[in-house]
Amino acid sequence: MKEIILLTGPPLNGRDEYAEDALKLAKNESFQYYHVFDYLKEVGREKGVKITRKNVLDFAISHPDLMNSIRDEAFKRIKDEIDKSEKAFHIVSTPALFRWGSGSVLGFTLSNLKLLRPSRVIIMLDDILSVRRRIIHDKEWFERFGEDKENIKLTTLVMWREDAINHVKTLVHELNKEGIQVRYVLHFGIRHPPQTFVDLIFHEKEKPLVYLSYPMTGHEEEYYHRVRGFYEKLSKYFTVLDPGALDDWWIVAEYDAQVEKNPEVQRIKIRNIWDGEEIEELDREDIEQATDILRRQLVERDFNLVDVSKAIAVYHYAEGVSAGVISEMAEAYRTLGAIYLYYPFKKRPSPFMEFYGMQNPSRRTMFKDEDEMIQAMVEEKEYWTGRVYSNLY
Repeated sequence: MKEIILLTGPPLNGRDEYAEDALKLAKNESFQYYHVFDYLKEVGREKGVKITRKNVLDFAISHPDLMNSIRDEAFKRIKDEIDKSEKAFHIVSTPALFRWGSGSVLGFTLSNLKLLRPSRVIIMLDDILSVRRRIIHDKEWFERFGEDKENIKLTTLVMWREDAINHVKTLVHELNKEGIQVRYVLHFGIRHPPQTFVDLIFHEKEKPLVYLSYPMTGHEEEYYHRVRGFYEKLSKYFTVLDPGALDDWWIVAEYDAQVEKNPEVQRIKIRNIWDGEEIEELDREDIEQATDILRRQLVERDFNLVDVSKAIAVYHYAEGVSAGVISEMAEAYRTLGAIYLYYPFKKRPSPFMEFYGMQNPSRRTMFKDEDEMIQAMVEEKEYWTGRVYSNLY
C-alpha cells in the first residue's frame, strides 16, 4: 500500500538538505522524493515563465493567480506520478508558507492537500540562529536582506516558524473534518541523527515513536553524555524523538546570563552550540521580542512530540525536580501514552513524578537501572503500541 508523506516547514530550515542526506541511508527502501519547486519550474517554463529561487517570491506576490495555477498543476503532476508508481513511500517536499514584505506565498492550499491526501505531515525545523546563518551564507537570500546581518531579525525567523506551523495545523484540521485523516503532524528537529529520520519514515511499525524526556538545562557535560548514550541504546529498538534536536533555549539562557551580569548591555554575544566557533552579536531588543514567542514554541513543540509518541521514556538522572519533565509526563498521561521512568536515586522523587511514573500498578514502570527499563519497554511494546493514534498536533 502506498503512503504519501508531506515534508514541509518554514523556509531555510534545512529541510531538503537534511532529508536527502538522511535518505542515502535508506538503500533498500521503496520510495520516491518529490521536490515541488522542480515541478513549479517545469510548469512555469511551459507557461512562458522562468521561475528561479531569486524571483519566485516576487513573482508569486505580483502574479498570484498565475502562480496559483502553476502550483496547482505542479501538485497534479506529482499526484499523477504517485498514482502510476509502484513505490511504497512517496515523500513530497515544499515550504509551508513564505511571508515576505507586504505579501505571503502559500506552499500549498487545502485543495492541494485534498488531492495529495498525505497520511503524515512532518514539519522540519532548525534552531533560529542556524537559520539566520543559513541566510547569511545563501547569496540570493542575503541579497533579500540588503546584504546586512542586522536586517535578519530573530523575531522574523520565529514568526516564519509560527506562520508555517499555523498554516499546516489549519489545513490539516480542515482535512480531518472532511474525512481525510492525517495520522499526525510532527514537529521534527533536524538535529536528530539521520537514522532517526529513516526510522520515522520507513520503520515506524517495527520501531514505534518514543519521546525521550529529560532535564535539559544546568548540568555538567558528563550528564549530557549519559543522556546521549541512553538515546543511542533506546534507538536500537524505537524511533526516539529528542527535544534537544531543536534547541533555541541556549540563546535565551545566554541572553539571561549576560543581562544579569550587565543590565545595561545592548549587544548580546551568542556562540552557536552546534559548531562552537562562530560568535554572533545580536541586538538585545530583538532577542527579547523573539524570546516571548520562543518560550511558547518550546512548550508546544515538546507537547507535540509527546502527543504523537506511543510512549515516553523519562531519563531523570538528576535529583532536582524538572518542571518540564513533570509537565511532559502529565501530557503523556492525558493522551494515554505509556510512561517509563528511570530514576536511580535513593531519595524519593516528587510525588507527582512518582504518580505518573507508577501510572500502571499492574506493571513496573519506574526503574533504577536504565538497561532494565529498556528491556521492559521492548517486552511490553505490543501492549502500548496497540492504542489508536490521537491525531493531536
